[in-house]
Amino acid sequence: MSFKSYSVFLSLFLFCFNTAVFAADEEEAPKEKPSYISLGKKPMILNLSTNANRHVFLQIKADVLVKSEAAKEAIEAHIPAIRHKLILLLSEQNVVDMKTPAKREEIRKLATVEIRDMIEQMTNNTDIEEILFSNFLVQ
Repeated sequence: MSFKSYSVFLSLFLFCFNTAVFAADEEEAPKEKPSYISLGKKPMILNLSTNANRHVFLQIKADVLVKSEAAKEAIEAHIPAIRHKLILLLSEQNVVDMKTPAKREEIRKLATVEIRDMIEQMTNNTDIEEILFSNFLVQ
């Protein structure tokens, strides 16, 4: 067997071996499916700050996107704390700002960061993807 034939054979053997090892690793790792957890059946209703003497309300329904079953359990265990955090965050907002899509997205991102940090401190879980607003009504 020539050196060239030997090196081709060795390369082919190593390629097949590495492919089999990587395939085995992928099969062993459990595939977690993302899931959505609703933060309550009923929407949250809260006051927004205004410069006028009239009352303005925000009706909001929020969901949390998680990457793992452990994160899902963490969210479900702490829904009251998450709702409280959202109420505090949203109540601070000015009514004029809440009517623009850009401000709503900014607040959604801020809520995601704050809730992710809170859940990480409480449960040591970092698999929270984002907070999503499925209902957002300013009246």
